[in-house]
Amino acid sequence: MHLRLRFFLIMFILGCIYRIAEYKGYFALSNYEIISDSPELEKRLWEVFPNRCIKFWPYIYWDAKGFEEFLMRDIPVNVRTEIKFTGKIKTVIKYLQSWLKVEWRGHIWSISRDGRMWLADESEENKLIWKLPESANIGDEFNLQINLNGIFRAPFSTEIMRRFQNDFENYEWFKNANEITWERRAGYDLFKLQINNAKQNLEIHVQREKYLGQDLGEIIQEIYKRALREGGNKVIDATYEGKVLLRKL
Repeated sequence: MHLRLRFFLIMFILGCIYRIAEYKGYFALSNYEIISDSPELEKRLWEVFPNRCIKFWPYIYWDAKGFEEFLMRDIPVNVRTEIKFTGKIKTVIKYLQSWLKVEWRGHIWSISRDGRMWLADESEENKLIWKLPESANIGDEFNLQINLNGIFRAPFSTEIMRRFQNDFENYEWFKNANEITWERRAGYDLFKLQINNAKQNLEIHVQREKYLGQDLGEIIQEIYKRALREGGNKVIDATYEGKVLLRKL
């Protein structure tokens, strides 16, 4: 009985201290820094920032994860909050960088390097568009309508695109591509690159598995230069065992 009474007494005293501190503003949020990419991001952060953290800053220990996750589901950003024991608090909110642009299910999407996906903005600087098959390795649980206005994990693997881009992104023919179509043919991944300009249309078809041990990027680069010199619409066909063909489109 005495222990229970003592417990309630301690809780009562702590509650009184909390109310007095709240009323006097002893623990009000004051030493708070926001680092953001734009005033709009800072404004959005304040719109979802918990009121109780403003009145009593220690609550942020429990609430930070909640508003960080909410913002990262709502807009394409990374959010990180650092809390010092002294009460100094810093929130960093930065836009996600578009790493891949993907055309899928009738929409153009951006994908970040950590695999988050959102509807692409026309102002984003990434002219290369990957075209994926409608059924690109997803489960039935993906609801397109729900995700049109949010940020979510890409419902398909980006590893194949990552490897292809890492292998060839430094070559001129890859840098000049407007779009890449990825599909499966006879058990192999087939990549079709479109390169369109005012004078010439080129296609490059690539099945990497058929050129193991060869510097395929350099081989295509030499044939690409030849195609530019010759002019006319051409196909660079790297889908044969050990050889790359140049033919008319």
